[in-house]
Amino acid sequence: MKKLLFVINADWYFNLHWKERAINAVKNGYNVFIAMPSCSEKLKYELESDGIVVYLYHLDRTSLSILGEVRSIINLNKVINKVSPDIIHSVTIKPNLYCTILTRIKKIQLVSTYAGLGTLKISNSIKYRLSRNVIFNIIKLFSKSKNITALFENNEDLEYFKVNGIYSERQLVRVFGAGVNLDSYPYVAPVKNRKIKVLFASRLLKDKGLDVLVSAVRELKLKKIPIELCVAGIFDFDSPLSFTEEEIKKYSNNGDILWLGQCSNMAKLISQCDIVALPTMYGEGVPRILIEACAIGRPIITTPLGGCKDICIDNVNGFIVEPNDINTIIIALNKLCESHNLIEKFGLKGRELVTNNFSNESVFLQNLFIYKKLLS
Repeated sequence: MKKLLFVINADWYFNLHWKERAINAVKNGYNVFIAMPSCSEKLKYELESDGIVVYLYHLDRTSLSILGEVRSIINLNKVINKVSPDIIHSVTIKPNLYCTILTRIKKIQLVSTYAGLGTLKISNSIKYRLSRNVIFNIIKLFSKSKNITALFENNEDLEYFKVNGIYSERQLVRVFGAGVNLDSYPYVAPVKNRKIKVLFASRLLKDKGLDVLVSAVRELKLKKIPIELCVAGIFDFDSPLSFTEEEIKKYSNNGDILWLGQCSNMAKLISQCDIVALPTMYGEGVPRILIEACAIGRPIITTPLGGCKDICIDNVNGFIVEPNDINTIIIALNKLCESHNLIEKFGLKGRELVTNNFSNESVFLQNLFIYKKLLS
């Protein structure tokens, strides 16, 4: 059996976006291993029950310490030596950086997924400009081999890597994010004649657009429109852009949001709401929450950045709004609040879009095809 090693930056991220893909690889004859910085006992038990072996390695997601990065590479190298994989699939910037270096030296096949470069690509601060130059130049230096395929969840990132010659054109592949199990996310018709519930469900980062969404909903409430903003998500204190618990609590105490905390049953939560909004201000991949919302049959509101426009077709299954623009969000929300028929129409179109392009089956087949091609 061929050995496949996933290299990930966080256990919660793997659980949310990659677990089903790893299990599918096992079902298709791969010996699957995962390297991540930490792993909850619950997730480790679930993975081992599916025949997946977990290894831990050192990684600090936000540190820019050269010694820390060298330590991470040495630590990950030990894991690779233990596993002796035929193919490695790395995900997100730092794992991609480490694995590009190590697989070039060890001559191992590599698939690197870029789920969205976000702040690293767009920030003009000295810290991020320096990091960008160092990271991308190292990847460029070590990627000049036939054993690397780079997958991109949004076209802007792919074009950025292409224009800057970080990978050769033959190494670049466009993909459409994580798939969803259509049986686990069935279509549920929206309920008519109730207060409109808008759901924001995401990592609680300030550049995901929660502040501007809160302001838009406040304005609609002042106009006596029956609307409620529900917020679910996880704090990511490793990020300098994370909301604090106090900030979210203040929104909740002021009545600006209904704070739901971390939710384990997203399909149920989405079905209880009418609209899902993610007015993000940076380059996402294809956000899973928007794929899940469309699968359930809910209209979405998002921005044209990154892969968001792949899942949101403006005025077909939702509305594209301008980043950090309260007025365009107010207009979009108001149109949906005024028309249950529009909510239902957009929801059906979203379900159709996910069925055609974002089902688990289509994502699984694409990944397996890439592995097979590299290994042959």
